[in-house]
Amino acid sequence: MSADTVVDRAAPLTDRGRRTREKLLAAARRLFEERGYAATRMSDISPEAGVSHGTVYTWFADKEAVLRALVEEIVGQAYAALAVGDEISDPLQRMAEANRRYLEAYRRDGRMLEVVEEVATTDPRYREVLTGIRRDHIARVTREIERLQRSGIAADDVDPAIAASALCAMVEGFGRHWYGRGEQESSSYDDATAVATLSTIWARGLGLTFESQDTDRPRPAEEQR
Repeated sequence: MSADTVVDRAAPLTDRGRRTREKLLAAARRLFEERGYAATRMSDISPEAGVSHGTVYTWFADKEAVLRALVEEIVGQAYAALAVGDEISDPLQRMAEANRRYLEAYRRDGRMLEVVEEVATTDPRYREVLTGIRRDHIARVTREIERLQRSGIAADDVDPAIAASALCAMVEGFGRHWYGRGEQESSSYDDATAVATLSTIWARGLGLTFESQDTDRPRPAEEQR
């Protein structure tokens, strides 16, 4: 969320204050993830955190202010996860790294994102948070596809924006079911295999070709074999 939407109490200045605030946020997150936002009361947070009832109000005006603080953390982590630096130049390795980061972030924050979706049904500010994360994800992938097309590596008959939207939706949907719906728990495949397979689908969908038929070039799905 943008900075001007955050109106909780001023950030604590002491180490003890920071630890208390972090403890409150961790407790609230556990409750939100277990019960959902609507079923969690402000009075539930203090016993979960092991502090007095009034301590919660020292840092947060209400339950929604707690949620905003958690969302700020999640958004920052999401944008950090989406950014793959130029230190990785190989297109296939970049895809694999991007997908690995996304799934790692979803494994960590997927349940909280569902909580945000719950609130977003009635609060447009939270809809914009979710829309903004997806918009940025698609924009980054679109630029990557355009770069590959200019280099002659990706097929030029694929619209980069539509392809980016579809490929991002695939990874987002996979993460939702793999982690959020428990498919991973009943599967014999690990995260590395999932990342490799998704990245292979991306590469094939974009028609990635290379002038050099270097057999040593790693292929995502083959890296795990």
